[in-house]
Amino acid sequence: MVLCATSVSTPNPTKDTDPAVRTPDTTKRAGRFAAAAFALAASLAPVTAAHAAPSAGPITVGSTTSSNPLDTLGRPSDETIARVEAFASQPFVPEPAANALRTALAFFAGQGELGGPPLPENGPAFTQFAWPTVSSNCIGPRMHSTASAIAVPGPTQTPHPGARAGEAVFVFTALGTPPAAKQQGGLNAYWINLDSMRTGVTPLGNHGINPTGPTTLSGTAATGPGRVLAVIDGAARTAEKTCTFAPTAASFHVR
Repeated sequence: MVLCATSVSTPNPTKDTDPAVRTPDTTKRAGRFAAAAFALAASLAPVTAAHAAPSAGPITVGSTTSSNPLDTLGRPSDETIARVEAFASQPFVPEPAANALRTALAFFAGQGELGGPPLPENGPAFTQFAWPTVSSNCIGPRMHSTASAIAVPGPTQTPHPGARAGEAVFVFTALGTPPAAKQQGGLNAYWINLDSMRTGVTPLGNHGINPTGPTTLSGTAATGPGRVLAVIDGAARTAEKTCTFAPTAASFHVR
C-alpha cells in the first residue's frame, strides 16, 4: 500500500483544533500576495536573467499575449508559469532558489493535488502541510519531484514509527521517486510548541513506509501537548540520488 497524504480528505477542522484554517480575509490576502508575487516574477524574470548572467542569453518563452500574469480564477496564467519555469531552469539560478520558485509556482497554480491511493479509511486524523514542495531534477533531467508532508498527533501506532500522547509523527512523501535509501539524515522537522515554548529538531528517516517507492520518510517528535508550528526542510535520499526540497510548514494541535 502506498502512503500518500494529499489524496485524503480530512474532516472540516473547527476553530479550536486547527488555528491555521483559512478565513475569507486570509484567502483575500493570499490572493493579493499571489497576484503581486507572480506579477513580479513575470515582469522581472527575463530582466533579472539578462542582468545576472549576460552570457546566458535572454529567456524566450513566447510572445506576450496579456499584461495580466493571472488567469480569471486568480491563478498564474500559462504564460506566467512558463516564464517562471524558464527562469528557474537557467544555469545561474542556484538550486535552492529554483526549488523555492517551483514550490511557490505549484502552490499558487493549484498543482498540489498529487493523487495516489488514499490512506486507510480508519486511519488517524492528520494535518497536511500548507503547500507542496519541489525538488528540481530529482527524478531526472527537467523531471522535478513534488512532495507533501503530514503531521499525525498521537496516540497512534501508524504511520510508523507511531506516536504516544503528547507526540506527533511527521511523514514526508516525494512522489515519482524510487524507494528511500536506508541511510538518511538530511531531512528534518523543526518545531516549536507555541503553548509551552518547547522546541526541537526531529530527523526524518526510513521507517519502511512505501518500501517499493516513492521515497517516504518519517519521524516522531515529543512536542508535548499544545499548538505546534513546524517546518520541514532539507534533503531526502532516494535509492538513486539526494534530492533537496524547499521548506514547507504546518500548524497543528497535539493532545
